[in-house]
Amino acid sequence: MSKKIRDYIFFTFVVLFVVGTIIVSLYASGLQINFSWPPTFNRLLIKTGMIAIKTEPEGAIIYLNDQAQTNFSVNPWRIKYLTTPNKVKNVLPGDYDLSLKLSGYLPLTKKITIYSGQTTFVEDINLFRSDLPQLIATTTASDLKLSSSYKYLYLPEISKIINLKTEQIKILSFSTSSDGVWLQNNDQLLIDGNLFNPVDDNNINYGQLLGSGASNWYNDEDQNRLYYQNENSLNYLNLNNRASTLIMSGEKYLSYEPRGENLFLVTIQNGQTVLQRYSLKTKKIEQELVLPTIGHYTFVHESRSKLTLYDDQNKTLYLINPSNITSGSQTISGVSSWQWRDDQTLFYNNDWEIYQLNLQTNNNSLLTRVGEKIVKIIWNKNKNYLIFSTANSLRAYDPKIGLITKIFTTDALASPALDDTSDTLYFWAKIGQQNGIYSLLLQ
Repeated sequence: MSKKIRDYIFFTFVVLFVVGTIIVSLYASGLQINFSWPPTFNRLLIKTGMIAIKTEPEGAIIYLNDQAQTNFSVNPWRIKYLTTPNKVKNVLPGDYDLSLKLSGYLPLTKKITIYSGQTTFVEDINLFRSDLPQLIATTTASDLKLSSSYKYLYLPEISKIINLKTEQIKILSFSTSSDGVWLQNNDQLLIDGNLFNPVDDNNINYGQLLGSGASNWYNDEDQNRLYYQNENSLNYLNLNNRASTLIMSGEKYLSYEPRGENLFLVTIQNGQTVLQRYSLKTKKIEQELVLPTIGHYTFVHESRSKLTLYDDQNKTLYLINPSNITSGSQTISGVSSWQWRDDQTLFYNNDWEIYQLNLQTNNNSLLTRVGEKIVKIIWNKNKNYLIFSTANSLRAYDPKIGLITKIFTTDALASPALDDTSDTLYFWAKIGQQNGIYSLLLQ
């Protein structure tokens, strides 16, 4: 080989080394050369941005504008895709469609904007399974009431209890016209004064003990008292000694809620609808608040810092400070359903929109609007997203990224109930020719 050729090869490698070093240095600094035409000196080098992505579950392939992102590999025949959690580096500034795809899960696409020299965070993204619902029991349509342990479903319209572990169905041994309520501390169901235990079919009939006039039951598990209404009187039964105590009488009591040593009542007095706070200790009415006369009021027992009073006739929700009811209430109109995120944050919906209310700041913000009537919303407190149902679909809304995922669509659907410990949703649906209770694993 001649000296001229050797010199040529040497200088070629030097040039390639210098160019390669410059390109690598620019890449490491987050800069790219702008090859657009005509070239402009002030736009010759562009500072890129970065995307940090994290999903639940992990392992989703990352796409930008339908292009799968890959890791650098010295083997050109082996493509290694970028999967979550990960960072996509050296992305030119601009708008992109970010897509996340994972086998067995519904794909997710979100529009994002990349800014020069900044990191765009797209984290804690929930991906939902693409599984089909599993039929648990063939039944007619019914509301679903899930026990606090998530082991049982009560179907009040047809008086049945489903054991979710064995899928066995028990028919109640007594007739009832009540929706019933599961106790919080055990798997007992209070229905029309009957305390029913589905584990051993043990049934304690307090209604028989107190007479046929007893109704409108409420079990205070902290005080071990069973409250009930008997015509125009309010009473409670001490469950330790089964002694009955008259609290007050003489008024028309529309709804009530015990809280410790206070009893909150909605009554009719002199043609007015009045909210009262009655002290069980002093046996006196301590505070009153006049409510709009036209309405059908019911306390919703949610164990929150606020009293929750709902007027289902006018779809109005009242959030009341129990320590001072005369200070008024926060009134929300047009409410179809609601869910508490925490003591200070409430999600609620009207027919077409979902809102978030911050009770501390009184900030009421619209989260999303859909083209179908929203029937019910459910908050998953473990994964921090909303499930909402329409007449024939289930969808998820993630408030962190403001995105809706359509989970499932069928002919008819109703009464979703969520076990957020296992991310399992139960609901009644008509799927094909089968009407019944279905379960769907979300994640």
